Amino acid sequence: MGLATTPACFMSTILPRFNYDASIMMTASHLPYTRNGLKFFTKRGGLTSVDVEKICNRAAQKYVARKMGLGSRGTPPVVMRVDLMSAYSQHLRDIIKQRVAHPTHYDTPLKGFKVIVNAGNGCGGFFTWDVLEKLGADTTGSLHLEPDGMFPNQMPNPEDATAMSLTRDAVLAHGADLGVVFDTDVDRSGVVDDTGAAINGDRLIALMSAIVLDEHPGTMVVTDARASDGLTRFIASRGGHHCLYRVGYRNVIDKGVQLNNDGVETHLMMETTGHGALKENYFLDDGAYMVVKIVIEMVRMKLAGLEGGVGSLIMDLEEPAESVLLRMNILGEPKHAKQRGTMAVEAFKNYIQEDKLSGWVLDDCGDCSVGEGCLVDTNDHPIDVDAYMYRIIQRRGGGMRLAGKEASLLRKGFVGTRENPF
Repeated sequence: MGLATTPACFMSTILPRFNYDASIMMTASHLPYTRNGLKFFTKRGGLTSVDVEKICNRAAQKYVARKMGLGSRGTPPVVMRVDLMSAYSQHLRDIIKQRVAHPTHYDTPLKGFKVIVNAGNGCGGFFTWDVLEKLGADTTGSLHLEPDGMFPNQMPNPEDATAMSLTRDAVLAHGADLGVVFDTDVDRSGVVDDTGAAINGDRLIALMSAIVLDEHPGTMVVTDARASDGLTRFIASRGGHHCLYRVGYRNVIDKGVQLNNDGVETHLMMETTGHGALKENYFLDDGAYMVVKIVIEMVRMKLAGLEGGVGSLIMDLEEPAESVLLRMNILGEPKHAKQRGTMAVEAFKNYIQEDKLSGWVLDDCGDCSVGEGCLVDTNDHPIDVDAYMYRIIQRRGGGMRLAGKEASLLRKGFVGTRENPF
């Protein structure tokens, strides 16, 4: 396929012109260029860490067998170069045209709109010229569109303050209606509204919740447990339900799949890092598709004569007083990191249960609309998860602050979460 986004790699198993049995993405994502990895997809979606571990073990066994002269290399495969990204871009353009259904210029529904794209020198530049511009948008002032794996300008990450700040400056300088920030392989995104306000983290989940709840009233929204109480109230105020689940975007998405299988209508699953998946889009975390949804809403609001940009949809979201993300390294051999992290989390849980921190208690999720599904799987066959965590409620002066901790599969240690985390 050549240069492609991770979501497009999955869509190669779906799009009619391709319809492959499987695809593999080689990417370092936003990590240093020395850390290339592989992401595996079939028509059912991305493989889990357990699946990948099995593949790695089988590959190692075959490698040893060949070294010992016990295996055969077989016939070399026939390799063909295909233009996947053109087909994927057309797929996104068609969705925008069909759902906007512009009354006067159907094929150029973005005519008259200015959109800034900050691709962070990843592979998201295609969205500028193959999606937005072909639909009539003015993308003057877009940033860092050419791929460069050394990332000379900024960290390509919608959580990154520099990325959002640069995009904000460009939006304001060019009077744009929207700014878009992609991570390197475009499975995550964030946006900046016409006032220059950054929309990522809780704010992005709130925006997507507002859009999805308008389309699917009463639906469940699944997020990781780092989401704020304000977000829960925002979703509830629009008639939705909020399921808090473990940190890790695969955990959040898989929880949404499980809930749908159990008969709980769940259309949106998002992690606070910007990974977001929709039931309507094969439960795929696709940053470009998320932006497509936001762009469609932006045009619809303009056609309806509504004042303000997409940021006006979340004006009543209660912001946390303070939010800090802490990552602490686990020392020792990497192969033991996950086990040691889990032990540390359990030790901290016991510390709280023994009342050794005044005013701190474990969060049992209270009156949860999916039973005990928030942080504890009660299914006969629970899904595989990468993180083991608990939410802690800390009460001070009548207020409530939350904190959480997880053992990270990335072997980077713990993630302290929420307002005034420990």
